[in-house]
Amino acid sequence: MRNPVTHPESIRPAAFTLIELLIVVAIIAILAMIAVPNFLEAQTRAKVSRVRAELRTIGTALESYASDWTEYPLNDGFYNVIPLELTSPVAYLTNATLVDPFCLTKLAGNITRNNQSVGERVRYYTYTRPVTLAERALHTTMRRTPPIEAVEGMNPHVFEKYGRWRLVSNGPDMEYADPNYVFGSEPVVDPLGVVQGSDVSYDPTNGSVSRGNILRTQVSPEGKLGWP
Repeated sequence: MRNPVTHPESIRPAAFTLIELLIVVAIIAILAMIAVPNFLEAQTRAKVSRVRAELRTIGTALESYASDWTEYPLNDGFYNVIPLELTSPVAYLTNATLVDPFCLTKLAGNITRNNQSVGERVRYYTYTRPVTLAERALHTTMRRTPPIEAVEGMNPHVFEKYGRWRLVSNGPDMEYADPNYVFGSEPVVDPLGVVQGSDVSYDPTNGSVSRGNILRTQVSPEGKLGWP
């Protein structure tokens, strides 16, 4: 046996072989492939829970407002966000600028909801107060024009479907309206298809990132339409 003192070349540092390193890298990659989707799904579920809680809070504020003023706030008139009447002069909500965590909806062309060039307000939850055609004309003169989803005649049976208000989050698919929506393709649709599938309710059993919006209406906490 060689003496390590007289033959120092016989002392070699311990090291991983290339095969061992490749095995370790492969194991780490497999664990990452398992862990990352689970993490993303947990993150999505947490956001959905947050949205449902915030919509419930907004719904309570709307009913409190109506109890005091015998009517519900008007539609926003442009972005249809949560009306500021819920915070002033009486604070039914401490903050009306609640940002939808699923806020990447395309508005037009390449403009998206989180694009600051179109303003911060487009990132908030959507509020819809159903109106008649006569009310639509009146509210338009007040610069509070309702969206077509809110108008009886443009959206048939809107009062039966929503009650007196509807709240919307884009849901995990991050789309308010489906540009590929075809009338009759879903069990929950409008006879004229005027809302382009925005009333299709998000269902987590179809996958954590599935099609549909997170809805809450006066007639249903889960946003299930009251008609038909």
